Amino acid sequence: MVVFRLAVLSGVLGATSSCLAKYALAGDSPVVLWSLDLCKDVTSLKETILLEGFSACDAISFVPRGLCLLLMIASNITMAGMFLEGMNESGSVVGTALASAANFIASAVFGIFLWGETISSQWLVGFVMVLVGVGLLSGVNFNHDPETKANKKKDA
Repeated sequence: MVVFRLAVLSGVLGATSSCLAKYALAGDSPVVLWSLDLCKDVTSLKETILLEGFSACDAISFVPRGLCLLLMIASNITMAGMFLEGMNESGSVVGTALASAANFIASAVFGIFLWGETISSQWLVGFVMVLVGVGLLSGVNFNHDPETKANKKKDA
């Protein structure tokens, strides 16, 4: 039995890394907005101007951004290792297809629930096509070992 666990997890981690990067770098990121609101509500730094147009709260907002970037790097490193192990588990073609499909699905889930994005009917058609393709690939036997073929002929 072929195990698909690591290939799928690598796809989910890839989408997670993208989400963390968006949290760190997007101007409308909830992490950044939360840190700015917290700083302005809790501290007296809201009035402190470090440079023209740049307050102390703006500087403090770099802390959660940096944490998100560090988590993104850690997630990417873990994802790469899981992807390679996933290809060992299920083969390179199936492992790549599974990781891509899992990334596609996780990206959609993150987009809907974390960023309020909507899904079009065109996207759903593409999603179904990806699932069909992954199903076809995962059902194909890619074992081209001549010794295995010879053993199968003997058994028949």
